[in-house]
Amino acid sequence: MSDSLMFWATALGLVIIVASSWYIVVHLRALRQQRQQREALQREAESKAREQRQYLIDSIRVIARAMSEDEKMTLTEGSIRLKVLLDNLMPELHQNPDFEIISAHYEATRHIPYLKGWKSLERAQQRRFRQEMDVLEQQHREALLQAAAKLHVYPLDRMH
Repeated sequence: MSDSLMFWATALGLVIIVASSWYIVVHLRALRQQRQQREALQREAESKAREQRQYLIDSIRVIARAMSEDEKMTLTEGSIRLKVLLDNLMPELHQNPDFEIISAHYEATRHIPYLKGWKSLERAQQRRFRQEMDVLEQQHREALLQAAAKLHVYPLDRMH
């Protein structure tokens, strides 16, 4: 083979090697950037999940205290709120004998409208529902107060 042909073949080989190396470096950078973005999104999602979990725990504690210690909230309203919060945090707690009453009271009162539905009721309907709630609250009072007190100190933040 002639020297000039050998020179051009070597030069072409070097160009191919440099171009391939450049291509690899560019794609490795892109992959690294994608991985870093994915990791950042993962960390952000984990952080938001921890914040949401802590918000649920704090809300459960506040409502449980309001029901058991302060009695600033009706037992029915507290049961509705706790049921929804527990559904989102740890649905398996509804099976715990200490807290079954919350779900039972919720189920017994779930047909009663609330918020806008309550406001749209006639006064007579509101009175009937209020009487029904009062009877149920009296029946479940001790169990609901005990459940709320236990839930207030339950180690929710250690549970997963």
